[in-house]
Amino acid sequence: MHVTDIRGERASGEYIGLRILSSTIAFVLGVVYSLLTNGLASLGVVTLYLIYSIATAFIEGFHAIDQRHRRMDYIGLSYILQGLSTLAVFCLGLWLTNSLEVAVGAMALAAVAVGIFYDVPRTRRFDSITPILDLPTAVRTLLALLPLVLAQVASSAVLAIPRQQLAREMGEAALGIYSSIAAPVVIVQMGAAYVYGPLMGEFAESFYRERRAGLRLLGKTTLAVLALAAVLAVALLIFGRPLLWLMFGEKVLPYISLLQPTIICTVFTAFAWFFNDLLLALRDFRGALIGNIAAVVTTAVCSTYTVRAFGMNGVSWAGVASYGVALAVMALFFARDYRRLGR
Repeated sequence: MHVTDIRGERASGEYIGLRILSSTIAFVLGVVYSLLTNGLASLGVVTLYLIYSIATAFIEGFHAIDQRHRRMDYIGLSYILQGLSTLAVFCLGLWLTNSLEVAVGAMALAAVAVGIFYDVPRTRRFDSITPILDLPTAVRTLLALLPLVLAQVASSAVLAIPRQQLAREMGEAALGIYSSIAAPVVIVQMGAAYVYGPLMGEFAESFYRERRAGLRLLGKTTLAVLALAAVLAVALLIFGRPLLWLMFGEKVLPYISLLQPTIICTVFTAFAWFFNDLLLALRDFRGALIGNIAAVVTTAVCSTYTVRAFGMNGVSWAGVASYGVALAVMALFFARDYRRLGR
C-alpha cells in the first residue's frame, strides 16, 4: 500500500500507526487461536514467533519508505542481515539449550536489533517514522482495506483446498510427497516476485502519469518474469532430481514426474500474484478480491475431480485452473482500469 501511494493519501507516520494497530490485532488473534487449538502447550513458542513476525512486518514498513526514495540497496542489506542473524541465533540457541522457545526468542531479538540499529537510522533520513495513530481514522482505513485482506486470504486458500483433498483421497503420506517435490519449485514464484516487486511504485506512477508508459513497463516486466521463470524452470528440470535427492533422499525420486506440473502451477501462481499487486497499485481492491474469489470457487469445484483423475498431480492442475481463472478475471479488471486512466 505505502509503496504505491503516489498521491500522498497518508503520511508515512500514518502507515506506521496502521501497522501498530494491525499488528496488535494480529497478535491477539494469533494468541487466541493458539490457545483454542493447542492450549497452553505451545503458547510460548507461538507468542515468540508472533513477536518475530511483527518485528519483520515493521521492518517492511521501513522498507516501503526506502523503496519510495529509490534505496533498494538498504532493503537488500537489511534482508541479508535479517537472514544471517536469525539463522545464526536460531541454530546457536537450539544447539546450546535444545529449547525451541529460546531459539525462536533469539530470532525475535535478532530481527528487532536489525530494525533498530540498521533500518531505523537509514529510513529516518528520508521521512519521519514517528507513528501517527488516530484510532477512528485507522479503523475506517482498515475497513476500507478489508477487500484486500480477504483477497490475500482467498489467494492463500487456492492450493490449500486441493492439498486437503489429496490428503483425504490418498493419505497424509501422498501429501508429504507432493509437498517435498513442490518445495524447491517455490524459487520460481519468489524469483518472479523479486522482479516485479521493486517496480510496483513505478507502475503506479507510470500508469497515472502516462498510461502508455505504464503499459510499456508492464510488457517489459512480463517478458522479464517469463524469461526468469523459463530459466529457473529449465534449471529445475535439469537439476531437480539431484536437488530433491540431496534434500529428501531416494524415497522421493520415483515421484519426480510431479515436478513438471508443479512448475507450470507455480508460473501461473506467480502471474496471478503479479496482477493482484498490479490492481493494488491501481487501487482496484474489488478487482483483486473478485479475481481471488473466482480462484477459490474454481479450486473448490475442480479439486475433487483433478485429484481423482491425476492423483498427486491433481493438486498442481487444480492450481493451474484456479490461478488461470484468477488471472483472466484480474486481467479484465486491469483492462477496465486502464481505459479509465487518462492518456
